Amino acid sequence: MSTPPNTRAPVPAPEPAFFDNPAIDNLIAVTLELGAEVWVLRERQRIMEQLLTAHGRVTTEMIEQHQPSPEEQARSKAERDQFVNRVYAAFARETVKATP
Repeated sequence: MSTPPNTRAPVPAPEPAFFDNPAIDNLIAVTLELGAEVWVLRERQRIMEQLLTAHGRVTTEMIEQHQPSPEEQARSKAERDQFVNRVYAAFARETVKATP
C-alpha cells in the first residue's frame, strides 16, 4: 500500500518587517496595494474613454488589445509619477514625535 502524496501547501516565507509594530508594516502594504489598484483602474478608464471617443463603443476585448502610442506611454508615465509623488509623499516627509 502506497502512502498518499503530500497534499499540504508549502508554507510561505515570512514577510520582512521594517517597523517594530507589524500593524504599521501591514498598513503600508495595504496602502501600496490600494494605490496600485487605483492606478490600474485609472489606466483602464483612460483606455475606455479613448476607445469610446474613437469608436463610439468599447468591449473588454478592445480594452485588452489596446496598444498605447509612444505619446500615450509618455503621458501615462508622467501622470503615474505625479500620482506616486502625490499619494506617497507622506511616507517621505519628516515628522516629529507627538506630544503627550
